Amino acid sequence: MPYRPKGTRNWHYDFQIRGRRFHGSCGTDDFEEAKAVEAAARVKARSAPAVTGRFTLSEALGTYAADVTNGQPSAGTTLSQFRAILAVLDGSRPMADLTNADLMRFVAVRRAEVSDSTVNRQLQALGRALRHMEKIHGATMPAIDIKALQRAEPEERVRELQLAEQERLLQHLRLDLHPLVKFALMTGARLSTIIELRWSDIDLDTGRMVFRLKGARTMRFPISPEIRALLTTLPRSDQAADRPFVFTYLDHSSKKKPRRRIRQNSHVFNDFRAALAAAGIDDFRFHDLRHTFATRLLRQTGNIKLVSRLLGHTTVETTSRYAHVLDDDLAAALDGFSVLTNSERRSRKARHQRK
Repeated sequence: MPYRPKGTRNWHYDFQIRGRRFHGSCGTDDFEEAKAVEAAARVKARSAPAVTGRFTLSEALGTYAADVTNGQPSAGTTLSQFRAILAVLDGSRPMADLTNADLMRFVAVRRAEVSDSTVNRQLQALGRALRHMEKIHGATMPAIDIKALQRAEPEERVRELQLAEQERLLQHLRLDLHPLVKFALMTGARLSTIIELRWSDIDLDTGRMVFRLKGARTMRFPISPEIRALLTTLPRSDQAADRPFVFTYLDHSSKKKPRRRIRQNSHVFNDFRAALAAAGIDDFRFHDLRHTFATRLLRQTGNIKLVSRLLGHTTVETTSRYAHVLDDDLAAALDGFSVLTNSERRSRKARHQRK
């Protein structure tokens, strides 16, 4: 039955269907008209996706993005994956009606354009969204097998930036991007973690900063003297409500050249790639700065558990791709060692002493 909230002239409705609440203004101060509006709202609510569990694919992906990824560092990546899905699959189709044939068509189209790894990530994003809708919103899960459509991926390559390459890269890179690259080399943080770093995350007094990681996780990262020196040279913009981020760049398209926040898909990374080309550095991506940090630290410490923790890995097994560094060090140690030679020397020395 419509009701009139205190201080308003129009009637309102407020009812529940299958545990879902529907409420709003009837838009009229006439009680009989309000009852008709409420009756129409009840009819509409009974067919709402929240009640029937019949969400379209677009509604499913959009709801997952709003519920889960909104505000996360990976939000832009997730939205890009969803756009790729909807570019092939009909977004107005009920998610419960998706079939393996639909996904096979999606895979065939996408594999002609991008790598198997990218297609796998898009399928995984779709699967997460559908399972979320089933678990949280009572949606009907389609009878599909996403895992069966994924192809095995080669082990991720480890590309280390050599010191000579590093020097050439910084020579050709625009100066306002130097802090971004140096910070990546000092911390091994992912790009999404770095560009989401805020001044409020940094506590120079305790020597710790908060990193936002994949999967909505966070970690406290130690601030080394080298990192501290870098941070203290950066322009502080935390006093401006719209610019709380640590890493910014000069907008050369503006006459005033204001500092702007660096974003994951920013055009400034065209300058990074251009600097790589000018420096003659092949087969290198920004993410390889993370590999460089890991291999250098492991070579220096020999402690794979320490490296794993600083990279934010949940298991040491994930860090095992860098074990080749330890293998190389072991091989180098053996190159200068000989059991037979050392034993022969000791025998000669003992005979000489007896004489």
